Amino acid sequence: VFSFFFFGAVFCLGLSFTYHTLSCHSPDMSKLFHKLDYVGISLLIVGSFIPWIYYGFYCRRGPKITYISLICLLGVASVCVSMMDTFSEPAFRPIRAGVFVTMGLSAVIPALHFILTDGLDSMLKENEFICLLTMAGLYIGGAAIYAARVPERFFPGKC
Repeated sequence: VFSFFFFGAVFCLGLSFTYHTLSCHSPDMSKLFHKLDYVGISLLIVGSFIPWIYYGFYCRRGPKITYISLICLLGVASVCVSMMDTFSEPAFRPIRAGVFVTMGLSAVIPALHFILTDGLDSMLKENEFICLLTMAGLYIGGAAIYAARVPERFFPGKC
């Protein structure tokens, strides 16, 4: 199950590395790998949630399959949107950040389910809710930095 996380992380970093390395090759290569960079972000988010859902609902097959299917479906939708030409336009920067934040916030649904069925105390002690919140905070923080154009905003033309 952790392979999903490692797969997502490796592909996210690999596609990001490839984009930042090849973006100066040509405009067409830059556009392609810019889109693939977003695909990598989607894969990382999906891969991050699968282990948490799998172990959080380990003894409950129905919810486990439902929530893993939900995050995978959102991931596929995000990948499809990421590959659209208009989505990579600069005007859509805040929308791109919003798509990834929304995808990440979809974890609220299984988290609420777990709290309603097992209680908040169980969620905090058994289901590593603090780790989920930390992950969500880091992803939302990254999306905010991206949407705010940091560091480009402070050093125009140098980043």
